[in-house]
Amino acid sequence: MNIVFLAAGRGSRLSELTIDTHKSLLPVAGKPALQHILDVAVASNPRDIVVVTGYKSADIETFIRATYGDAIRTVLNDRYASDTNVLSTDVGVDALHHPEDGYQIVETDIVMQAAGWQRIFRGERSASEWSTRGTYGPDLTGGALKSDADGQVQGIVYSPSYDPQYHGWSKLLGTLYVGKNEVEADRRIRKQAISRTIAQYYMTPWVENLAALPCRELDLSAFFAASYNDVGAYRNATHTFEKMAAAHGSVR
Repeated sequence: MNIVFLAAGRGSRLSELTIDTHKSLLPVAGKPALQHILDVAVASNPRDIVVVTGYKSADIETFIRATYGDAIRTVLNDRYASDTNVLSTDVGVDALHHPEDGYQIVETDIVMQAAGWQRIFRGERSASEWSTRGTYGPDLTGGALKSDADGQVQGIVYSPSYDPQYHGWSKLLGTLYVGKNEVEADRRIRKQAISRTIAQYYMTPWVENLAALPCRELDLSAFFAASYNDVGAYRNATHTFEKMAAAHGSVR
């Protein structure tokens, strides 16, 4: 598969930590958070890996060259300061050699055991997929979806303030696989959205155009996973991950 990693943002809610270190390079169990993801991605033998950089781009590019050589390419989003992540997604997809084959989009503020990443990077499949873990509720808001008994997504929302009508929906984790059948619509609709504003998430075109972008839910509740957008969430996620690694020697 093709994989696009989003690593352009400032991580402003983590500013006390990210003033010197990019969010994706913050340490987790002895190595940069991004390395935990890229190690599994490279081992999956993908066609193409692109990391979209912006804030502290030189630091990320240096790390990638030193660790992975030519196995991973980087591309710069020079408008990252105004972008939420919809433009980074577009820049990354446009940089792929063969985006028409489908692509995995991955946010890089996620800590997850390797087996969960292996499930995500398992190769091409026919259907587009949004990964989920946990359920939307007062203490876990943001992106969420509702799917039917067969896993077909019936609704996607972004609700950062708790809204009881979405209580119990599956919580989005931060990865999207765009299958071949949805590539053309995904690219076209995203570019239309970008022409209005880049201050939006890459999920917004899917929220607004789900009928044109059929997709399934990939439930990752069997694996430890957590995203972090603030210092408390980062410390909680890394502490749990490191405890698991210490107990089992590695987090598989």
